[in-house]
Amino acid sequence: MASVALFDPCYLQALRPGDAGDARRVLEALGDTVTLIDGRCCGQPAFNSGFRAEARTVGRQLLKAARAHTAIVTTSGSCTAMVRHYLPGLWQPPRDAAAASIASRFVDFATYVARHPGLDRLGLRLPGVVVLHESCHSRRELRASAAINAILRRIEGLEVRQPAFAEECCGFGGTFAVKQPETSVEIMRARLEALGATGARVVVSPDYSCLAHLQSGAAGLGIQLEAWTLPELLARALA
Repeated sequence: MASVALFDPCYLQALRPGDAGDARRVLEALGDTVTLIDGRCCGQPAFNSGFRAEARTVGRQLLKAARAHTAIVTTSGSCTAMVRHYLPGLWQPPRDAAAASIASRFVDFATYVARHPGLDRLGLRLPGVVVLHESCHSRRELRASAAINAILRRIEGLEVRQPAFAEECCGFGGTFAVKQPETSVEIMRARLEALGATGARVVVSPDYSCLAHLQSGAAGLGIQLEAWTLPELLARALA
């Protein structure tokens, strides 16, 4: 139906290598032909730490790899937001316009899947209970909440619970967790308490960065919590 690129961000490739395979499986089930872009960084860690030249260098490599594609699906909301909203601003005119043209083709996984004309063919089914944690980037910068919930409602047999204070951060925030560890941990504790209060033992999120933070915190606190990315959930639900 369509030819798309799948961007597997560097941190996901390192920490959750199976996620790209899950995303590819879903995209191919939708009828798409998929080309993988992996091993590259969007530049966000350097950008958030004030190293703009370094962010531009790694970001340039990603844009070069993506420029031949009309749609680049990204399995990380934070990476999508970085590319679309901040990466083009690292160049002066006219290069910023060229960068923006490529960056505008990046779309988060949930939004792409929710809008796909082949979505009805998937026949999603997965009995069980999960709790949803939306990342700050997906909710606020990408406005992907409606897309995420629309997809989840299509999974037959799945009960999706919402935690109290659903709009609150998990406490990760990239380099924030390193620079402000005490604050980060306390925010994480509050989020884990809200997630646990739902009774669900599986948390689903469009951003594995949040899940990695929450799952490692839960393990340290002795809390039983399994973390699934959205591509993993959909791959499990495929008939």
